Amino acid sequence: MDSLTAQINHVLAQYTSDVNQTVDEVMKNGAQQAKKALTQLSPADTGRYAKSWAVKKEKGRYIVYNKKPGLTHLLENGHDIIRDGKKVGRVQGRPHIKPVEEMVTEDIIKELESKL
Repeated sequence: MDSLTAQINHVLAQYTSDVNQTVDEVMKNGAQQAKKALTQLSPADTGRYAKSWAVKKEKGRYIVYNKKPGLTHLLENGHDIIRDGKKVGRVQGRPHIKPVEEMVTEDIIKELESKL
């Protein structure tokens, strides 16, 4: 009986390892895909913002971020124009993050379903 338990535990450990490796690979590819799409779809006045997208792995998660903090929110959602303490206008947002997030999430789910 101990031998059977040991064999089952070994098979389950191997399966868990394979699943974790597959998920990590798919997530890494998804993060790279998101970075590439964001680089192409980002507003490109000077091009510095669009080129500032990066990927890092932190605590087992892949994080896609922009090295220009603060700009992402302003560009995605728009912002008021204030002069001398008064609102004089509004800059419309240019959604570029949300569409990429939705696309990559869908692609990741499909790829995980097909591989697992």
